[in-house]
Amino acid sequence: MWNKFRVTLLVVGVLFHLFYLWSIFDIYFVSPLVHGMKQYRSTEQPPAKRLFLIVGDGLRADTTFDMITHPVTGKTEYLAPYIRSLVENNATYGISHTRMPTESRPGHVAMIAGFYEDVSAVTKGWKENPVDFDSFFNQSTHTYSFGSPDILPMFKDGASDHNKVDAWMYGHEFEDFTQSSIELDAYVFNHMDQLFYNSTVNRTLDNEIRQNGNVFFLHLLGCDTAGHSYRPYSPEYYDNVKYIDREVEKLMDKVHNFFDDDDTAFIFTADHGMSAFGSHGDGHPNNTRTPLVAWGAGLNRPKLNDVPIYDNYTKPWNLSHIQRNDVKQADIASLMSYLIGANYPVNSVGELPLAYIAGNESDKLYALYNNARTILEQYIVKRDEVIDSQFVFKDYPKFAKKSHEVYLDEIHYVIDLISQGQESLEAEAIALTEELISTTLEALHYLTTYNWRFTRTIVTFGFIGWIIYSFTIFLKLFILKDGDAALEIKTTWFNWFVFTIIGAVLNYVLYYQRSPFNFYMYLFFPIFFWSQIFASNVVLQRGITEFFKGINNFERILIGAATIAMYEGIVYGFFHRWIFTLIFVLLSVYPFLCGYSGSLLSSFCWIASSIAISTFNLFDAVKIESLTQINLAGLLIVLSSLYSLSKVKQQITRYTRSVFAIQIMAVVLMLVVTNKSVTSLQQRKGLPYDAQIGGWLLMGISFLLLPFLHYLKPNNNYKVRFLVIYLTFAPTFLILTISFESLFYFLFSAYVIQWIEIESQVKLTRDTKEGKNENWLQLLRVSIIGFFLLQVAFFGTGNVASISSFSLDSVYRLLPIFDPFPMGALLMLKLIIPYVILSCGLGILNAKLNIKDYTVSTLIISTSDILSLNFFYLLRTDGSWLDIGVTISNYCLAILSSLFMLVLEMISHILLRNVTIKEAAKSADSEKKTQ
Repeated sequence: MWNKFRVTLLVVGVLFHLFYLWSIFDIYFVSPLVHGMKQYRSTEQPPAKRLFLIVGDGLRADTTFDMITHPVTGKTEYLAPYIRSLVENNATYGISHTRMPTESRPGHVAMIAGFYEDVSAVTKGWKENPVDFDSFFNQSTHTYSFGSPDILPMFKDGASDHNKVDAWMYGHEFEDFTQSSIELDAYVFNHMDQLFYNSTVNRTLDNEIRQNGNVFFLHLLGCDTAGHSYRPYSPEYYDNVKYIDREVEKLMDKVHNFFDDDDTAFIFTADHGMSAFGSHGDGHPNNTRTPLVAWGAGLNRPKLNDVPIYDNYTKPWNLSHIQRNDVKQADIASLMSYLIGANYPVNSVGELPLAYIAGNESDKLYALYNNARTILEQYIVKRDEVIDSQFVFKDYPKFAKKSHEVYLDEIHYVIDLISQGQESLEAEAIALTEELISTTLEALHYLTTYNWRFTRTIVTFGFIGWIIYSFTIFLKLFILKDGDAALEIKTTWFNWFVFTIIGAVLNYVLYYQRSPFNFYMYLFFPIFFWSQIFASNVVLQRGITEFFKGINNFERILIGAATIAMYEGIVYGFFHRWIFTLIFVLLSVYPFLCGYSGSLLSSFCWIASSIAISTFNLFDAVKIESLTQINLAGLLIVLSSLYSLSKVKQQITRYTRSVFAIQIMAVVLMLVVTNKSVTSLQQRKGLPYDAQIGGWLLMGISFLLLPFLHYLKPNNNYKVRFLVIYLTFAPTFLILTISFESLFYFLFSAYVIQWIEIESQVKLTRDTKEGKNENWLQLLRVSIIGFFLLQVAFFGTGNVASISSFSLDSVYRLLPIFDPFPMGALLMLKLIIPYVILSCGLGILNAKLNIKDYTVSTLIISTSDILSLNFFYLLRTDGSWLDIGVTISNYCLAILSSLFMLVLEMISHILLRNVTIKEAAKSADSEKKTQ
């Protein structure tokens, strides 16, 4: 099967999907950053000499201000009484609204650099700077930072002068999710104290610390760690909040005594909140609402409301008498810049929150005006870049109607009138400046998306071309018979000439637009696909005729409509999981429509399994740890294994039975280890060392040693091999289960094995009635159902509706200390296991139905990009950040699933090597070997 057409299909297919996977980031999520802008100073008269930025990582706004009942002591109190007293007497406060992804890195970039990282930045690493961005720390005289090694390096290493930012960081071993999170924050406050002490014995350091324009950044990771480990309603989380409050109160006295003045500004906030389940990342309000409390030099004291103002969220705070001033997270960077008189970060899109500033209106206007000029400067540079790369340029409609020059002239005119004594115009000038900022931000987005129509058209032709091209190759390789000279694919000189001219013209357009290399590849694929489609039109026509041979036009239309409906159902099932449930209900009756005539018990089991597995798609994405469900799943896995063993006992040796017994015992032992780990962690006693070692040891034994023992004396019966694979992954899946996932593993495996038997019986029934003719409709049905199960294999274990679904709870049973890459690897292993079960099922089914190798995967690859094309146009760059993140995830899952199908068949060939399939229509001695 490895002829030149298949090799070409695989190579081109892999490259096409990898490039087009990245296309959404090049088209929809282009970095908004530009370089070469002028800098504007926030104010010539900074109200503060220095600034303290205190960030409580993972601290929710409601926890900061609510009256809370402690779950252990039973005492009802405010967790942060000192910070609350500041709100009531000394500070201006509000909610800082973050954007998705609500993670530590983008949150800190927003508040410190003043811009929201584009989504593609996640590919550049957590600690590295994805782009060369300016930050508030860059503009400070010097920054002293304390805290996590996951946050501090990106600002220290990314500073224009590396010596401008100092960082005191603890080691990763401190981030132990099973130990007290307060130690992380204690490290920060202790090293802050140490810095003050060191300055008393080091005159140079003392002079440096006392410079105007210095920044002290305290990153407090404790709440985030406690929330992940024990949830934000736990005593550990509450105690951490209380600890922070006490230390902030102490810090105030230390700062005042050290500097002996009142010229320090303080900003207390958080990078993101946290859901009730100890997760964050998506756009849930509990993740996006963080506290902002600002007090000290240059900042307003609280203003009282004439009448109480509150909503359902803030009513329990009992702060309705005090004016609340909400901001966007990026606005904090502009506020901090103003307080110490620094330049606004050149890439900042934050708007100076005037309600926080104590000063006259003219000072506010000057600061806001320079804020607007900083943002406008980005627009001017970006516009010039776009103009230089376009044949014809059309300005942003609002600026076409009223240019930014006109805005500036109007603002200057009002400022002149104000300077002449007409101070009543200050409010008008501020409103006009804010309008300029708003319009400029809209114009920046317009420029970022200027070439969307052209590039999206190219990608659309690429997807449609791939679908037709790959389907043509599928028809030639698996449907049409070899040897027909008319089916040779030959490219004529006219074909070459036409597509060369089209390619040259479009490539010149890309060149003129100064497009990056990827865009040339996005264009190359549709040019190649469509040239091959026109060259192979005979193959396409004859192949379709052969594929639907014996079927009238009306039935062809019905089959085509049903196929498209199935794929579209899968598309919208990504957004509405009940559609997956509905598909399972329909699949529960499909065997009977196809002529299945199994026993009453088999039919009942199939329907029951379909209904049972359909419910997993309706479960909540965020799971609550449940030992009851884990133990129930373990029991079902053991019982199902014993039952299966009884069914094949006549076909296995005593040696194989012994290895199976050890595998089943490994499942039982893993249940014991999991129970001990979970119980200890829930009781806040940490992870027992013996349980951690036992978990890793059992994983190694079940993954490596026991399969090797089977390999020494293999049994090639397909049922035996499937049972080996089922038990190989069961212990690992159990220890990585939070609640219902192992129940899914049990049901999904049972569903796959039943599906194999049903399709085999349908084929046998048809062959008996009609003879052994090719049945391409069964191939189509198997491929579509297989592709559907491919999606279910992913969604069934986590029902991923958001980033928060990837909970680390189960990983703590093996890795209690935070380490993102090993933890991520374990989560990926958990996601991959159901795919392996499906791959083995497809491999067995491939052999039982006498289908050529790779037929199923090739057909799926040629049609599944219907999903990718749908998701390409369903991508969102506006609305809630949860919606944006979900559409990105859906597109990536859809485009990768095509390639994953091929990987699945390759895996099945390895795992099912030399497996024999007994044909029901032949004698028991007649066997067919998989190749």
